[in-house]
Amino acid sequence: MSKFFLGREVLTKINSPINGEIRVCEDLFGRREMLVGKIPQSGGLVSKLWKEGLRLIKKEEGKKQKPKKNKECLILGLGAGTLAKQMAQEFGGSRIVGIEKDPQVIRLGRKYFALGEIPNLKIVIDDAFENLKKQKTKFDLIIVDLYFGQEFPPEAESNKFFKDILKLIGPDGLVVFNRLYFNQEQRDQADEFVRQVAEFFPWVKTKRLVTNLLILASIEAKNKV
Repeated sequence: MSKFFLGREVLTKINSPINGEIRVCEDLFGRREMLVGKIPQSGGLVSKLWKEGLRLIKKEEGKKQKPKKNKECLILGLGAGTLAKQMAQEFGGSRIVGIEKDPQVIRLGRKYFALGEIPNLKIVIDDAFENLKKQKTKFDLIIVDLYFGQEFPPEAESNKFFKDILKLIGPDGLVVFNRLYFNQEQRDQADEFVRQVAEFFPWVKTKRLVTNLLILASIEAKNKV
């Protein structure tokens, strides 16, 4: 009955030591959404965000002379797999490594979002900042989507983090940072972050999508438009 009166039903609610309260909700049409606190982390607006985001990424990659079809992709902040599922659909046989710190998020992703059924996805439960030290692959696409609710970790704004990313991005690769952008404080923080990204990457492009700001960066200055 809660679906009828409230427009959605809470399928489960847990408290995670890492993320705090996590809820999985389902609306009248069977669409599911994971919320950490009040912020969607998978499904819902997140699906819309990354649908537009991947379209933007493909547009930028289409400007290359020989866009790579089968990519090596890294997601820092896998969540319940909304982005990974969309990437698997858009990029065909590309291989995806998804890093997620919270095992509870992975468990809910498998149960409610078919996380375990995404082709060519390697799920790694680990701290993203520690895991970067272990990676040996050069990636064509790195997505940084590291949020705990509304909080962007300060480690992801450190010079060390940027240097670790630079070691793993391929010569023609793309890094995409996702920042919340729906109030003045977040906009100020994101704008400052863009300036910081520009200190490490010769080419930077931003795009406001939904309530977020996507920041695309490349070590190839020749891609600048």
